[in-house]
Amino acid sequence: MLASIGIIPDGNRRYCKKKDIDLDEGYSKSIDKVFKIIEWCKEFKIKSLTIWGFSTENWGRSKVERKILFKLFGEKAKEILEDNLAKKEGVKIRVFGNKDKLPKNLKKIFDKVERETRKNNKFYLNILLNYGGRKEIISAVNKILKKNKKSINEKSFEKELWIQENPDLIIRTSGEMRLSGFLSFQGAYSELYFTKKYFPELTKKDFKNIIENYKKRERRFGK
Repeated sequence: MLASIGIIPDGNRRYCKKKDIDLDEGYSKSIDKVFKIIEWCKEFKIKSLTIWGFSTENWGRSKVERKILFKLFGEKAKEILEDNLAKKEGVKIRVFGNKDKLPKNLKKIFDKVERETRKNNKFYLNILLNYGGRKEIISAVNKILKKNKKSINEKSFEKELWIQENPDLIIRTSGEMRLSGFLSFQGAYSELYFTKKYFPELTKKDFKNIIENYKKRERRFGK
């Protein structure tokens, strides 16, 4: 059964270059694509989507690009609240990562989105902001050290992670064939799918083909 998927939405800048459009237009198309994918997930009975919005490494990008991203994230979050989009669709939105380092206004609006959607249970959208798999693991270890625990197991360790979500399938767009720290602990047994298409180009047909490919696989979990 495919209940949860993770997506690394790569290739946005290359898409903008290919289409000769500004970054803000390209990233706007990407954000709109996320909500299309939610519709597709629901159609295929998938309950949860975890998507990377901004990694800890993305701080190395230009100030202009970061400003565009944060502006668009904030605008879409406000739209969700004003139009009750999440409530209408029953979507619970959760943000994971080191949120304290995000711009204060962006953190504030996403905190409100999380509060307003916390009772929704038809679909779960997990957004990774200022997230990195190694940073998450180090954060979990530091929490454990502060508690002076002498021993831990996988379950107790997982409780200290930013997100407790083990996706059945992880998709990366743009042709890059690596995870780059996406859910490093949680994705240990996730099936992987890499497509050469840039994220804004992903179609419903592409998504359907990916799901069909997944269904043909045998998940053995090391057995």
